[in-house]
Amino acid sequence: MEQLPGEMEKLRVELTALEKALADPALYARDPKGHQTKADRHVAAQAELAAAEDAWLELELLREELGR
Repeated sequence: MEQLPGEMEKLRVELTALEKALADPALYARDPKGHQTKADRHVAAQAELAAAEDAWLELELLREELGR
């Protein structure tokens, strides 16, 4: 549980960087393979972040239940 917030923040930072790179309209023309790699990583990072957030929420709910 202690590691999840840090992991989530790293993923958010990575997603921001990927989104900035993918927002460059010339990226695909310059580097189609690099564009696809970044797009694929963006999808994977979104899934990883969603899974980490779900895990954190589940652990937080469990911690609250145990605290009662």
